[in-house]
Amino acid sequence: MRNRNIDKVIALYLRLSMSDGDLGRDNKDESNSIENQRQLLRAYVEGRDDLEGEIREYVDDGYTGTNFKRPGFQKMVEEAGRGKIGIILVKDLSRLGRDYIGVGDYIEQIFPMMGVRFVAVNNSFDSEAYIGTTMGLDMAVSSLVNDLYSKDVSKKVRSSLEIKWRQGIATNSVVPFGYVWDKGKKGRWGIDPVASLYVRNIFDLALRGYGTREIAANLNSEKIPTPGVYAKRTKKGSVDNTVSPESEKLWTADMVRLTLRKYEYTGALVMGRRKHILLGSGCTRSIPQEDQIITENAHEAIATHEEFEEAQGVIRKIKPIQYGTPKEYPLKGLVRCGNCRRMMSIWQNSGEKVYGCLHKRGVGSYSKCYGGSHKESTVNMRVAYALREVMGMAKFLDDTVIRQKNDRSIMLEFPDTKKMKSELETLRAESIRQYEAYSDRVISREDYINKKRELTEKIHTLEEQMRRAEEINQEQEKTTGEVRDVADEYAPAPFKKDLKELAQSFIEAVYLYDDTRMEIVFKCEDSAGAVLDQCAANAEDGVLDYPYGEVEIAEDGTLMGGIIRVK
Repeated sequence: MRNRNIDKVIALYLRLSMSDGDLGRDNKDESNSIENQRQLLRAYVEGRDDLEGEIREYVDDGYTGTNFKRPGFQKMVEEAGRGKIGIILVKDLSRLGRDYIGVGDYIEQIFPMMGVRFVAVNNSFDSEAYIGTTMGLDMAVSSLVNDLYSKDVSKKVRSSLEIKWRQGIATNSVVPFGYVWDKGKKGRWGIDPVASLYVRNIFDLALRGYGTREIAANLNSEKIPTPGVYAKRTKKGSVDNTVSPESEKLWTADMVRLTLRKYEYTGALVMGRRKHILLGSGCTRSIPQEDQIITENAHEAIATHEEFEEAQGVIRKIKPIQYGTPKEYPLKGLVRCGNCRRMMSIWQNSGEKVYGCLHKRGVGSYSKCYGGSHKESTVNMRVAYALREVMGMAKFLDDTVIRQKNDRSIMLEFPDTKKMKSELETLRAESIRQYEAYSDRVISREDYINKKRELTEKIHTLEEQMRRAEEINQEQEKTTGEVRDVADEYAPAPFKKDLKELAQSFIEAVYLYDDTRMEIVFKCEDSAGAVLDQCAANAEDGVLDYPYGEVEIAEDGTLMGGIIRVK
């Protein structure tokens, strides 16, 4: 029989877990080692006349089989879904996975739907022999045994961990702020001479009656690094890898509260705070304190038990989270603060939804984030306006969607009409003052005429800017809420969607800076980058004249269209 998938890849899937029982000499059981699996599968391919084509390996070394969230496996399934893989070979079913239901789904539904042949060598299973039927009782039993075996191993691992915890041996990967791993005692913590002083300072301030917000302000004023920043500088502990700049990684009341509530600072080892709901699942649940494993005097204390109990009195009582209907809005999950890059929150203010930076509200003047709020309706309007402009140029330049690998971002600067009005009133008042000075013979007629001419030019320029700003505002109002009508006029058929669909499909993030500036980052699938590049290439004398208005091309090759500047 000749392989029908000869033009497709033969995928060899190799997996070895460090926790599901595949352990032996040197932490590896030779029967299940990656190299053993590789040799067995390649020998199998060479001995079969019906298996021809490019051989490609997908390896997950050190990943459990109780779930399918493994990089090698996910990459293989993704390429199989794109039709690149014809056959998948594994040593046995346990290498594919130890989740009985999940393994059955892949063998009986997912792989057949992708047109992929699946072979488990040691189980003598070939999906081509089971077309139109289930995988058979023997295979089902084998898969179920693997599932039960994995659960049994998980219980034994948990029991062995609890024995270590009761002996004061920690098995977590990261130690609390203020401690380091004791190099002389495996699984034990030692005092960090610098970070422990920071922790001690927090307890001292609490014992003096400072609230959590006051303690956070004190730490920020003293420029005390947060645990994540300290770990990055000293290469100790868990590094804060958030996108926020280091200047915005500041102490907050919540961080202080969590520090004061950490019982480990009394010298106790606290383990087993959370437990997986299902084997192999990423979902965990909190374990009641009485069921946690707490071993006293496991390491040196930073605060006494009496100080710990007294410090709890300064912690503000927080009401339990009230679960309700999730908030839904067009730009959900996309809007971030332009300065700290954190996700912005949305809430009701005087009857309308507004965006605001909770980080700024939490740390106050120590943050450089914008302290005001942004009306949701205005943000929606401006994002829709930017989408329309980009899609309008896409329609003008090319009726097809142009794909670009590199991300592009658009910086939008909006006219501040309030500031313009204030400047205009100041200029008019100055004009009247100059006339009064001339009438009182404080200045000469020549000086008055020159000054009046200068002020008149400024007033006319400002009035023209305000007129253009009003036109822009009126234009933006047309795109409030949904952009379907705009898309009908400017965009190809695939873009005829409402704002929520367009934003979720084409926008990676919207960064808000202040009232007059925002940045929109488009996803790589979007045509914005290529369209803007084409605009620059087609511009003559720095100006692209297309049916919906002029677009100015800056000297550095960036695009400017009225209020739009491309970064």
